[in-house]
Amino acid sequence: MNTPKITKLRHSAPFGAVRSRLEGRVFHVSRLSNLDPILTSGEIRPNQDATFATTFGSSSNSFFRNRGCVSLFDYRSVTPDELEDSVFKCSPMQPATPQSGIAIFMLAVSTCPPLLSWKLWKEQGAMAEMVVPYVEAGHQGPISLSLVDEIICIEVVEDPNSFAYRLARAVQNAARMAKGT
Repeated sequence: MNTPKITKLRHSAPFGAVRSRLEGRVFHVSRLSNLDPILTSGEIRPNQDATFATTFGSSSNSFFRNRGCVSLFDYRSVTPDELEDSVFKCSPMQPATPQSGIAIFMLAVSTCPPLLSWKLWKEQGAMAEMVVPYVEAGHQGPISLSLVDEIICIEVVEDPNSFAYRLARAVQNAARMAKGT
């Protein structure tokens, strides 16, 4: 089996760094800690039994996970407004933190397998389960890495000059002062 091209990025604003590469594509996002087991097995497997560390917090109640599917982001036919709405609800970069990077598995355009649409969630009336409208899709069963043409590994680098960094440090310092440490 050929290993897909692996691109490594270190960035303080990862979505901005890869957004244009995600447009019009189908991809799977996993924690960077899951990369080696995926490469070893040669496939992205459904995480129905929680073998792998969850990538998104609500995955235990995920519509596609509960049906034995690999969840994917499908940006092929989404409108700009739908994309903005979905990114606000669940950004593919959400699990990327300075403590835990992510791996984005880009499915090859030419070999993208048939996918289950998020609309199935509405059709089945599964409103108690989580789905990302407009962009989430499911693949029944594992996805062979032969269908992946690139893996983008992202590690978040904190920018000490950014507002977010300074705010987080101020909150940490206030918490320490409140505890008297």
